Amino acid sequence: MIRLLPLLLAVSLLAACSTAPKIDKDLKPQLWLEHQIAINGITAWNINGRLGVKNEKDSGTATLLWEQSYADYELRVIAPLGQGTYILKGTRDGVVMHGPKNKITTANTAEQLLYEALGWKIHINGLKYWIRGVPEPYMTYSELLLDEKGRLTNMKQSGFNVSVLRYTEQNGISLPEKLSIKGDEIQLKLVIKEWKT
Repeated sequence: MIRLLPLLLAVSLLAACSTAPKIDKDLKPQLWLEHQIAINGITAWNINGRLGVKNEKDSGTATLLWEQSYADYELRVIAPLGQGTYILKGTRDGVVMHGPKNKITTANTAEQLLYEALGWKIHINGLKYWIRGVPEPYMTYSELLLDEKGRLTNMKQSGFNVSVLRYTEQNGISLPEKLSIKGDEIQLKLVIKEWKT
């Protein structure tokens, strides 16, 4: 039996080496925390994407250009076939919407302007974080699912189900490339063609 012991040890070592490596379950929360820290360090960006929108009344696609600089942002929604461009600008002083034919409207919130102009019920404050693959801070979320790298794949927050379907690398940081965001009254599909951070 003693002579067989080295052979048994060798066989068990070979078996261990042949199995696929598994990520320690305790490692995922650590990777998730590190990912959030890296993402929240990005406070200015430009994205160029394609946005699909569906609600009870309508559905369609548009080009989305988003420029963010700390708290200030500009969202440019370009509808196809000459249907017009909507520019939503937000600063610490308030929000304003520039629509087709030089129509300018103001409101207390970006959500109100988007709903009045386009009929979209979107949580802009949350979307600012969701498009980067993290939850909106200080707001509860549930049903969190992470991939093997500790990145968000699905969660629920503020009445929306947020799914990141694909990531891309930007300066060594994983950022969403394809997202699905579903609320009770709207569904969004966003494919980000280009990130600039």
